[in-house]
Amino acid sequence: MIEQARNRFPRGLAQPEGGYRFSLDSLLLACFCQPGAKGEGADIGAGCGVVGLGLLLRHERVRLVAVECDSASVECARANGALLGLEDRFSVERADVAEWRPQGVLDFVVANPPYRELGRGRASRGEERKAARFEAEGNFDAFAACAARALKARGKFCFVHLPERLPALMAGLDRAGLEPKRMRLVHSRIHEPAKIVLMEARKQGGPGMAVEPPLALYKGTGQDTAMTEQALDFCPYLRCNA
Repeated sequence: MIEQARNRFPRGLAQPEGGYRFSLDSLLLACFCQPGAKGEGADIGAGCGVVGLGLLLRHERVRLVAVECDSASVECARANGALLGLEDRFSVERADVAEWRPQGVLDFVVANPPYRELGRGRASRGEERKAARFEAEGNFDAFAACAARALKARGKFCFVHLPERLPALMAGLDRAGLEPKRMRLVHSRIHEPAKIVLMEARKQGGPGMAVEPPLALYKGTGQDTAMTEQALDFCPYLRCNA
């Protein structure tokens, strides 16, 4: 059963009834993060745990705690960890990102924070969806500050966000003492504007950032639309949508 669940990932994961549903940006982040051979990390604002669980399936000697304030999402994350047989490397804590601290310093932190400022973009139905999509209970600065508190020197903070927010993201990282080191822009199609930015920052990192080649998700149009091999190679979890 466990092997079957792992092979089906991310299909079959428990998600809160009527709440926010994870999307491909979470899967992309799980594949973008490079935690190291035996890293100890956290997924903050973890939702149902999809980012951290995807990361653990790719890195067999990594351990991670999922931090989430919504009780329904916490229950789903614990159930998903058990479904995948990862309880020995995956734990879940109910806590607010603005207040949470780990027991010791961490090698890495991952986050898929709310993207949009309150009052901007299409409104979400339900408080859970609103909190997941909009900065209602925690803005990017709170996530960056949480990562900075948790990380050891040179530790990594990997996150996914909107390219249009890059100026604010860079400013937030600077305020938290995190240096951007690696960035990749994700496009629906290579000739279209970027829709997603994946970024890695480091605590007490030196200057200089590598901008990786752009990632195009789709090729073709209409009935001929398909995932690109580039996208599937980067993130095999996308094959469930291919």
